[in-house]
Formats: sequence, C-alpha cells, structure tokens
Amino acid sequence: MKGTTEPMKPANWLFVQVADSVTVSDKTLTLKGVAPQTLMFADRPERMTGDTPTAEFAKFWNAGKDSFERDPPNATLSVTVDGKPVTAVVELTNPVLSGDTLTYTYRTLSDDKPTTGTSASLFIDWWYARGGVCYRGPYGGLHCHP
Repeated sequence: MKGTTEPMKPANWLFVQVADSVTVSDKTLTLKGVAPQTLMFADRPERMTGDTPTAEFAKFWNAGKDSFERDPPNATLSVTVDGKPVTAVVELTNPVLSGDTLTYTYRTLSDDKPTTGTSASLFIDWWYARGGVCYRGPYGGLHCHP
C-alpha cells in the first residue's frame, strides 16, 4: 500500500469481473480466463476505487449480515457474439472458483437471456462493506481493499 492508510468507510460497492469468455448453460455462467483481480468502486458517500483478489471475492460471498448469500446480487453480463455486444441481466448465486474459471448459478431477470461469447464483463450490483483498509492516492482519491 502506498502512503498513509485509513480504515475503509462503509459504502455500497459495485464490482466488475472480466474474462476471456463465458459459457452459458440453462443454470450456470462460467467465466473462463477470469482476471485474478475483481475491481470495485463506490460513488457515495465518497468516490472510492478498490480491488480484491477474485479468490477472496468468492470467499466473502457469504460474509456478514448483508452478504450476497442472503441477498443475491443482480448483474449485467456483457459479451461479444459474432463481433457484436450482447447483454443480459441476471441474479447470481453460488460462486465456485477453480483456477481461472469462475462459475455462478444464475437466474435471468431480463427479456434477453445470457449468451455464450468472448470478452466477457460481469457488472455486479452492490455489496455493503464495512471493513478493510484504504490509502489516499496522489490525487486524493481513496483506493481500498476489503
């Protein structure tokens, strides 16, 4: 960590996971070649950025009274299919990470069903985090790790 650290302020965090591809079945989304870091950001009460190892993200899925296990998050899956972007909104449960493959059970929440494709980005709805550490960057912004 750079500079002076401070406790991570309580905030609603949004997450982004990227992968080389995604394979979709009737019940699962499998991100293949998922990045080792899950990006996170919050815009209120203070704009903050952060990251956590994807393996840790899968572990804290069940942590705390506001866990994703108790209140599964919504997510938007964006993939490239035949050179065109395709999106779908889903609810995620049961993450399982094996190497660089991350599998979720999902339920479709939009008219458009998730599709197998490349260049996958998964934008995951908020998680209320209460613990971790942050440091102030050279331009004053907070970068945090739960």
